[in-house]
Amino acid sequence: MQTLSALKTRPPRLPPGLVRRPALDAALTAATARPVTLVSAGPGSGKTLTVAEWAGSGTLRLPIGWLSLDASDDDVPSFWSNLIGALIASGGVPEDNALREFIPAAEFGAAGVLEVRARLMELPSPVVLVLDDFHEISNAAVLESFGELVDHLPASLRLVLLSRSDPPLRLHRLRIAGQLTEIRSSELAFTEQETAELFGAAGFDLRAGQVTTLRNRTEGWSAGLRLAAMSLDPADVQAGIDRFSGSERSVADYLVGEVIRRLSPADRDFLLATSVVDRVSGPLANRLTGRSDGQQLLERFVRNNAFVVGLGGRYEWFRFHPLLRELMRYRLRLDNPQLVPQLHRRAAEWMTEHSDPIGAIVHWILAGDEQEAGGTMLQVLPRMLTAEGPALAAAIRPMAKSAAAAPSLITLLASASWHFHRHEFAAMSRDAMEAKDFLEQAPGDVRPSAQVVISLFEMVAARNNADTATVSDLARRVIDLVDSTSRSMLPARRAYRAIGRVNLAGAHLWNGNHAQAQELLDHAAAESLEAGLPLTHLNAIGHLALLDALHGWCRDGDRRAKQAIQIAERRGWLSEPQALAALLTHALVELARQHPGSANDFVQRGLAGSRGGTDRTLRLAFGVVAVQVAVARGDIAGALTADSLVTEGLARTPAAPHLLLRWAAIAGAEALLLAGRPDDALARVSAPADRPGLASAWERVCLARIRLALGESDAAEALITPLLRSVDTPRESAVTAWVLHAVAATRDHRDSAALTALTSAIDLAQPEGIRRPFLQPGGAPPELLTRYRDLGGRHDAFAADLLAQLHPQPVMEPGLPIVEHLTERELSVLGYLPTMLKAGEIAQSLFVSVNTVKAHQRSIYRKLGAANRRQAVERARTLRLLQMPPTTAGRWENTRD
Repeated sequence: MQTLSALKTRPPRLPPGLVRRPALDAALTAATARPVTLVSAGPGSGKTLTVAEWAGSGTLRLPIGWLSLDASDDDVPSFWSNLIGALIASGGVPEDNALREFIPAAEFGAAGVLEVRARLMELPSPVVLVLDDFHEISNAAVLESFGELVDHLPASLRLVLLSRSDPPLRLHRLRIAGQLTEIRSSELAFTEQETAELFGAAGFDLRAGQVTTLRNRTEGWSAGLRLAAMSLDPADVQAGIDRFSGSERSVADYLVGEVIRRLSPADRDFLLATSVVDRVSGPLANRLTGRSDGQQLLERFVRNNAFVVGLGGRYEWFRFHPLLRELMRYRLRLDNPQLVPQLHRRAAEWMTEHSDPIGAIVHWILAGDEQEAGGTMLQVLPRMLTAEGPALAAAIRPMAKSAAAAPSLITLLASASWHFHRHEFAAMSRDAMEAKDFLEQAPGDVRPSAQVVISLFEMVAARNNADTATVSDLARRVIDLVDSTSRSMLPARRAYRAIGRVNLAGAHLWNGNHAQAQELLDHAAAESLEAGLPLTHLNAIGHLALLDALHGWCRDGDRRAKQAIQIAERRGWLSEPQALAALLTHALVELARQHPGSANDFVQRGLAGSRGGTDRTLRLAFGVVAVQVAVARGDIAGALTADSLVTEGLARTPAAPHLLLRWAAIAGAEALLLAGRPDDALARVSAPADRPGLASAWERVCLARIRLALGESDAAEALITPLLRSVDTPRESAVTAWVLHAVAATRDHRDSAALTALTSAIDLAQPEGIRRPFLQPGGAPPELLTRYRDLGGRHDAFAADLLAQLHPQPVMEPGLPIVEHLTERELSVLGYLPTMLKAGEIAQSLFVSVNTVKAHQRSIYRKLGAANRRQAVERARTLRLLQMPPTTAGRWENTRD
């Protein structure tokens, strides 16, 4: 059986006796030389059949995609999902084009349109896309996003818009530029010759005067002429012609009424019963009418041109012309109102049996059966995290809208689900809290699912408050409920368990229980795929990557994060909260590898994606990394500003997890140390816990760096010794500990011990590409790295790379003055001049005397032609001897909650 999406992406079958219209075919073909064609005319004007006949005629040698729009498409993700599906169905999108993997997310906007445009530009040849019934689209967000495409239409796409009225798009720009073709009612109106052909196909050989009368009274209106042909009595054609006149609407009402009057009572009852659904198949018609010949009747109506159209490539599904469907529904409500809910119930039962739960929800609601609609919704609610999310949200919207006036367990959960889909988390939380008051009254077969769903909504709210302790409790409750409930009572138990496990794992990660997080994520990654939850799978992979990165396993973290980002980019999910962990991983890996520019790019993408209040813990984590990125750049002002923002954010987050708090304190201390304030840095970091762990290792190396800056080598050694002895020390912390051990040994003139320590650091760092511990202020002494390289250490190329980053030789560009070459030691001192460190503090960091530093400063000033420190820094930046400071610090304070 063809799916609904397949039916929407195929033009309707042409009815027998359709009058061919070569002039319009030629006009439509010529129009494709321009980017946009607008076919705008009232109902029944023949827009759809005319364009469908042209599309199927083969006169245009380009792929043609078709999308029949309806009310369910008046939602951004649904509209774009189906638009992309229509393009793919056209046959014009190659198998290797990334558009095939793209699934628009809830936050689809200008960036998503840009991504679609980029993928369209890769098409080997132009594709024509017909959007039928565009008047169904009124959502401002949909129109705005589609307007972005229309305004910047790639040459590979031609649009044909069919609408009852001009769409509210910026078409005037195209009109002025001569890039718009318009076909309106006057062009669609039948000529007298075409009118004669239409009646001739219906079996009426009309005189010229009769053709003129019919054509004039209908003004060539396609529907009016077709209805007139169906209503005429062959025994007295002239009397039938004389009976109707008036406006288009009155003619339609009259003629449709005439068509219905001429049907047999059985056929009339069949049409009345089947009009309750937008699309009908033979088996569905049988269920609605109690007959067994539904397929035969529908095919006969198509043959008789009775305003019934076959959909898709085969006669499986059909739809009525809107004029006929509207009249039949009106007559059904008027003549037999008590039958209407029964018919919707039959439709819902049939759709449930035939694996269309979303369609069933629509008809349960129309049947007035809130409990059945709600029960079905709870069974399929995890589909909100799939490509079916927009369709499900559209289906439950009527229940969601009724929650304010008629609150109940079902309407409030529908409202919470609707708000969740739209990322309106405050409203979602409010609805979920109110729904709890109705739990006790819930039927036994509904209560387990409702309890699980409410807990999941509470969990989302807790995540938005960075309350990982509550997230952990709620996730455990979800898993316990799922495991203690039979599948018959909780059909979506596998999906709910996967969602619960991913959230519990995330809580474990931030609460420091990393072994448990790893185990849960391994299970959840596989289970979410089996349950058909790609967004949950993306979230699991991202958190696995984040675990790797936090522990310094950069290669594995990078690999997993790339896998997650590729999925997110391919499907258009980078704006979804489930992609945040992968973005954070990339930022951490790039930071560890001393690529602050790239790390900052990922930080900014993460901050933009978390602006909607999706996961406050991750948002704050991006803020912490922003501090460390600024430190890695040597940007004192940027680091202190970012630290201030993190501190403010944490002050508004009383339930923030301890790992995040300790990480933020360490980053703040690093910023203060960069600013030459070691005493203030020391006050920011707590004494490390005796129990080994990630945060404890971070604190030990941070405190050791501070102690070394204060000249307290013994205290620094005491802090890092436990890390050097443990095989469980996180990789970057271990590398940093060995580097600091080398620094302390150098300071004590224990050259052999220093070289051994540096060798251990490089052996740990090189496989993962970790560079930050060597290159940060107070890192590996250049002389020691030079000695390692010159002695032919196992990773001498890695050491050479570190030295090149420590002392990059300037690339003299044309037009820059030539200056006297700076020595390696002078470049070392120059690197400290943009900081607030005094000569004595620079000397301590470089392990030389104050007089030596001052002598190097005087030499630098002379060679650069500078009179003071500020001029030397400005001159060095001009000559590319110093990296320019970043133009923008990481900004993440936009969300105030």
